[in-house]
Amino acid sequence: MARKLIVLDCEGVRVLEASDLAQLDKLVKGHAAIAIIEGDVVALGTLELKGGEGAKVAAAQTAAQTAPAQPREAEGQARKVIAVLDQMFRGYYADVIEREAPYAEVHEVVGRGVQETLRVNEKRYLEPASDDFDVLRLVSRLSSSGVPVLFFTGDKRLASQAQALGLPNLRVIYMPPSEFPGKESVAEAMINEIKKASKA
Repeated sequence: MARKLIVLDCEGVRVLEASDLAQLDKLVKGHAAIAIIEGDVVALGTLELKGGEGAKVAAAQTAAQTAPAQPREAEGQARKVIAVLDQMFRGYYADVIEREAPYAEVHEVVGRGVQETLRVNEKRYLEPASDDFDVLRLVSRLSSSGVPVLFFTGDKRLASQAQALGLPNLRVIYMPPSEFPGKESVAEAMINEIKKASKA
């Protein structure tokens, strides 16, 4: 995945090329939060523009400086399905789900790259997790929203622990990548599960 620059400011969320970093004083008004990603979050920081002084970028930090993002329903339409992808299924799989099942909200577990939930766009979130306990807490929290939650994992032990939670809105889908011929077939199986859940 090519390195991208995510800018969150008063105009919303924009995904730019990393080369646009030098021109942020022309692209951003007021305060903004920025993140540089390359599959995972590479750097986070804040940006403040004052008059003609140009951009003053805070040092890259490992902790987000913005308030924690909370999942919310799209305006005028309720979420139908929440897909949670464990660390094994980052990047490519979320991109495909976003394209093929735009009604699904995607939460990618990214490990220790972020400390708080980071909202990438209206339907995609990066979720911190230091260990399996954090992942189980995440699926429990999302399941309490009343929306069907599909948890995709390739970790058999984690799948068993999530299933043992016995949450009514949670469906655990164990997908060991070794049982699929390639990542495309894994993504297709995920899309099929999401479509089934959205019709239930």
